[in-house]
Amino acid sequence: MANNAYLKSAVAQAALSHMPPLICKELLQDSSFRDEYSISVSSKIEVGGVTFELSNLTAAVRNVLSGSSKAEVIDTNAQTWQLKNTSDVGYLPKLVISSDEVRHLPPSFVSFSPERKIRLSTFDQAVNDVNLPGCTSTNWREILSSRALKDEEIYDLNSEFRNTPIANIEAIVSEIEDGNSPISTLVPPSRLYFERLIGKYDDSQSIGEHAAGSCKTLLNELSEWRPYDGFLLGLLLSSHSSLTDEIDIGKLSSEDLVQAYTYLVTSGDRISQLGAIEVGLRVLPSRPELEEPLVRLIKLIRDDAADEPTSAYRLLSTLFCFVDGELAGIKLFTDTPPFYRRLAAMSQASLIHRQLVNSSVDIDRFCDMMPNDRRFKHFLQSLTDMRLEPRWDPRFAAASQLKSEFVGRIIIAADRFKDTLEKSQVRSLLYTEEAESLRTYSQLFFSYIPGPLEGTENTQVNLPSELVEITKKQLSANTAEPSSFVAMVNFGLVFGLTEELSELAIHVLSSASYRLRNIKNREQLVATLYGLATIAAATRNTALADALRIMVRIYRADARFNLSIQEAANICLAAAASRSGLDVWTEYVGECLTEFAYGELQGDEGLECYAYLIGLRHAVPELWVSCGRAAAALAAFNEK
Repeated sequence: MANNAYLKSAVAQAALSHMPPLICKELLQDSSFRDEYSISVSSKIEVGGVTFELSNLTAAVRNVLSGSSKAEVIDTNAQTWQLKNTSDVGYLPKLVISSDEVRHLPPSFVSFSPERKIRLSTFDQAVNDVNLPGCTSTNWREILSSRALKDEEIYDLNSEFRNTPIANIEAIVSEIEDGNSPISTLVPPSRLYFERLIGKYDDSQSIGEHAAGSCKTLLNELSEWRPYDGFLLGLLLSSHSSLTDEIDIGKLSSEDLVQAYTYLVTSGDRISQLGAIEVGLRVLPSRPELEEPLVRLIKLIRDDAADEPTSAYRLLSTLFCFVDGELAGIKLFTDTPPFYRRLAAMSQASLIHRQLVNSSVDIDRFCDMMPNDRRFKHFLQSLTDMRLEPRWDPRFAAASQLKSEFVGRIIIAADRFKDTLEKSQVRSLLYTEEAESLRTYSQLFFSYIPGPLEGTENTQVNLPSELVEITKKQLSANTAEPSSFVAMVNFGLVFGLTEELSELAIHVLSSASYRLRNIKNREQLVATLYGLATIAAATRNTALADALRIMVRIYRADARFNLSIQEAANICLAAAASRSGLDVWTEYVGECLTEFAYGELQGDEGLECYAYLIGLRHAVPELWVSCGRAAAALAAFNEK
């Protein structure tokens, strides 16, 4: 019975009827899936926003490629279109379909040509245009070498071309011009696409391992493909210095290199500009022609005010949260460490950023129009990611922190190559304390807080002795107040904290009955508690996390401060990352949310807590078990 073709087909079709439309569409476009389950579909295909029956369009294409001057084809709205080959004799075909407007068919449609030479020549040109990987192009070339494309194969071939960064750039540019950019274009729901953008995940446990592995392979392939275009594409991966270390400019001529840097000055995204600065400082002694554009790039990074509505940092922050939230929502990278998904999000955000820089889009309005639900998904996903990568939390995606991180990275790169830059004119920008020096823009500690790809706990170094004494002095004061923990919170994310300091902090809190004195306002209290929660996570200090849970309980009931349900949940979720094991983490989170659900809820807090819980369970399905009582209580409360 299991091998009965009819039953297999019936079961498959029944399953498809219960699947999300996007998944169903992808499966039905897979010819091997259709063949295995004997599923036939009335196939439609879209060209430039116009939908045709696939068989009608391919029949017209074959007719024209066989020598006819033109062919008619009717779309699904019963409008008649004329299909023509607009190329001159002796040139590769260019298919255009027109009615009241003109649409260009992708080069892949030439694969229906009866002439082998035309099929292969057009295919090879298209492969080179989008940099289709060699293994994929080889398989298709073998097919096209032996025969013309079958109707249904056009979906698979178009998918291969579409799932490339070059094709995505072209689609985004086109849709920006039309004033409409679907989310599926801005964030392609394809793992294959992102593997071609940032390199396949190769079981690396840190960004450094990934940079030296598949990312390096990808960057070398880009350089071999087209040195100039490959360099600009590779810079989209500049969200960590270990990645820019792998960028090789050896194949770029001086003219092309200066042209690339000039382009980045006028039309580049912030991530690529930062990467270009790090690469430029490394190679400047041998490529002195980069000095002038390097100075201009550093000044761009320095002078962009992160709090301005049109700031490039604000745009990058908005795009990163949007893309990361969408990737979290479609769960494309559930089997990889958080840093890999964030690399994908930051690289795609930079790709979009670069296209917006070269458009007439109102940046301030664009940022305001980005969907808030994606930012919420990003926020919750980032909080849950702290269990695995505890040293980065979603606060650090803010525009101001991104600028601080960029400034810090440039200073670190300048210090790395200081001995080779003695005669460089960039010295006044990088090594002095003059008013225009980048170092005067560096904010103590904020410029060295871990970036989005540096959330693992194994990068900490010991806290310097002088900072240990400052921290001890604050913690040894007679009273427990927000100022007692300033040094601990600020130093703890950049350096490691000793066990002695952690125990001292817990002692201070318990001695004060888990209450703080001299709190200026509610914002200061929330910042202090959340800061301590991130320290509990970064140091994997479960005792500090337990102390914070008590404090949250106290200040939820405090009439003066009355922590909101979301503030309380954020603090507890950050503190939960003190537990690295999934079982103990879900237990801690479940206990916290259950306590909130059975506690006193005011106004819309029941709905807010339930929405928070639903978002968490989507991010970490294992929470369905530990949060079951909380969900039931909140559902009952909200029905009142």
